[in-house]
Amino acid sequence: MALGFQSAQLALDIGGSSVLCLQVAGSSGRLKLRGCYEWPLTEGLVVDGEVADVDLLARELKAFANQYKLKGKPVQLAVSNQKVIVRNIEMPEMTEDELRGAIEFQAQDYIPIPVDEVVLDFQVVGKTVNQEGASRQEIVLVAGQKAMIAGYCDAIKQAGLKIGGIDVYSMALVRALVPSQGFLGETDQTGTCRAIADISSSVSTLVVAVESVPKFTRVINFSSDRFARVLGEQRNIPMEDGQELAQRVGLSGPLGVEDDLYSDEIIHQTQEKLGEVASELSDEIRRSLLYYQSQEATAPVTELILSGRGALVRNLSEHLAETLSLPVSIANPMIHISENDSRTPDADLAFMAPYLSVAVGLAMPEED
Repeated sequence: MALGFQSAQLALDIGGSSVLCLQVAGSSGRLKLRGCYEWPLTEGLVVDGEVADVDLLARELKAFANQYKLKGKPVQLAVSNQKVIVRNIEMPEMTEDELRGAIEFQAQDYIPIPVDEVVLDFQVVGKTVNQEGASRQEIVLVAGQKAMIAGYCDAIKQAGLKIGGIDVYSMALVRALVPSQGFLGETDQTGTCRAIADISSSVSTLVVAVESVPKFTRVINFSSDRFARVLGEQRNIPMEDGQELAQRVGLSGPLGVEDDLYSDEIIHQTQEKLGEVASELSDEIRRSLLYYQSQEATAPVTELILSGRGALVRNLSEHLAETLSLPVSIANPMIHISENDSRTPDADLAFMAPYLSVAVGLAMPEED
């Protein structure tokens, strides 16, 4: 599922604070990690999932590509922001050409952006039979604003890289974190319904999937950097130190403070401030899940998978589990990697795993 998907060995995830790139070889089930590269970005180049300064981002990407000898190679990119629309629709059974024509004709009924300003793509994710016995196709429709996509494409091309394809966060997350099922099987609402909350350094993406079929997607303008930023403002310290506090002290919960370097006062103030930010996030997730489950014939969400850099905030998963009354697990997309042939140690990959979810999903070949 993509906005013009083509397979590429390099998966690129451009966030608000860094660029992540995975180089993967092999087939599904036997993926070998050839490289894992991360490059810090200056704050303000990517804001709320959109490129704010094409030329400066291109300069950073060029330095990144030169450092890791990636120039001229095609990359698979993912986008997630308020100008990417993902909708689940139903259509009568028809040929692919007929389906594309029907979707292009009716697309304006489903998206709030003028059709001539977007790139459209779709994927058939299942089939159902209605009460009258007619066969219906379940479609995931994706629309991305052309100008927003052009910002990413221009920066990547200026950096000397090629566009292998463009996907959306929600589909990449489902591929990486939800067990797959047979393609085009009969779909109903009896399968396991999971939600994924990806708290990235740019935006947060919430996707609900029944088995491996995405049913609902919402983009939330909340970044993982919020946690570090509020601590930086509270204590007048750099973002990097705020990030360390969030990961070592975190929220109050079952995991104790990682070391004894911090005073009781710092621990208390840190946990209190992070608790306020975490409550904002949990409220957004709760409202989104309530909206999803208010729709007709939806399966109840039974689990939340937490991914992205936000998953590194100490005790955030426990906070969400308590406030949402749902089991919460930390994402581990590395289960798809059978061999680490990169220069990144296994221990580092294990730490990074939650925020490698989108890149792993991009690198995974789509099943036929």
